[in-house]
Amino acid sequence: MASLNFLDHRLATFIGRRGRTFAALTLGGVCLFNVGCLGDATAGVGTAVNVIGGVVDKADVKDKQTELLGRPPSAADRLLGPSLDVQREQGGRRVWRIYDVKGVTNPLGKDRYVVEVTGGKIRSLSRVETTPDAKFDLPRAALLEDKVKGKSPAECGRELEERPIVSVRSEKTGRLRQLYDGRIIKIFSKPYYCILKYDAQDRCEDVDFQKVGASTRDDPYGKE
Repeated sequence: MASLNFLDHRLATFIGRRGRTFAALTLGGVCLFNVGCLGDATAGVGTAVNVIGGVVDKADVKDKQTELLGRPPSAADRLLGPSLDVQREQGGRRVWRIYDVKGVTNPLGKDRYVVEVTGGKIRSLSRVETTPDAKFDLPRAALLEDKVKGKSPAECGRELEERPIVSVRSEKTGRLRQLYDGRIIKIFSKPYYCILKYDAQDRCEDVDFQKVGASTRDDPYGKE
């Protein structure tokens, strides 16, 4: 089995073959493989970008939260446009509605609004970014896929030696997704999810990462 921590050394080897630039970003020769490693840190060449992006995300969420929190999902549709997808919690009552982030603050098209709905009312609003650091997320995803691709949710959990934060099923596709917490410093860092995506037979087919830029909750997919 291969936990998120266990793959640290393999990632260091993978990156080490690609030059000294990557080597400078390792710690004691071993890159911190956790989902939070480098991706959710504001260090190195990405500091300014991360700081500016964080300010934009926070201002955006703050600007919209008063129009959404405590209101029915239709309020989000009016403000944000049609939803891209609706994800329902497996074994629970929560729903997450996904919306596109339009405008100049989303130049790469990777940002999404996540609106959490419980009991027919909007509970939280978040702005998230998919594959926030491609340089590190893509090789990490490749290493994880070696371990989990083609496996069932239970088998994936055993391979990662962790339990998912939440399992959701898409209304649009009917397919399952599981979100895992892989942050290296969980006390201080923002949520940074490792997402396992499953096919129509509930076999893992892809791994991705998602960073929470700003949210009205500490952990928008966390426990109620």
